[in-house]
Amino acid sequence: MASRTLTIADQITVLRLIFIPLFAILEIEKSYGWALAVLAAAIISDSLDGTLARYLHQESPVGVALDPIADKFLMATAFLLLAFRGALPWWITIVVLSRDVGLIITALLITLIAGYRPFRPSLLGKVSTFFQMATIFVAVYSQAHATFATQAVVHLAIYLTLAFTLASSVHYLVTQRTGQRSTERIAPATSEAAVPD
Repeated sequence: MASRTLTIADQITVLRLIFIPLFAILEIEKSYGWALAVLAAAIISDSLDGTLARYLHQESPVGVALDPIADKFLMATAFLLLAFRGALPWWITIVVLSRDVGLIITALLITLIAGYRPFRPSLLGKVSTFFQMATIFVAVYSQAHATFATQAVVHLAIYLTLAFTLASSVHYLVTQRTGQRSTERIAPATSEAAVPD
């Protein structure tokens, strides 16, 4: 039944959701090498499912909904665990999670007020997500191979994540405001809004 309702890309996305508790268990148990391997598999699956969906022409509503959910759960779990472990500072975790919560609430309010609109991730949102994933990866790598060099890379990744997270938040708010004004003048019932990523 699953093969009839879920495409190959969707099944890979579901697999990424399964990776999340596995990563959490390994991180809690301090099995940093295995946690890094699972995290790498999750990151690879994130690129693979989208590529397969486009190549096989199997883009589906399930995949469109599940993919960002899997990404957000993975990053939220990883940032919180790494903050608890002291591998990442709490302030960057709070910034990343606050940005995601704020954009989700904004998107929900827009949906409630104006109705459902198809969401499209912005380029800055994608870059922000990339650096967030990269920060998680290098932080776990630093746990497994703690050196001065890895710590320096972690700090660089943290500040790049901060910059692009804030930039993508401002960009989303600005484009949403200008987009809302222009669509209200044209066709408020059928206009589309960009989605946070």
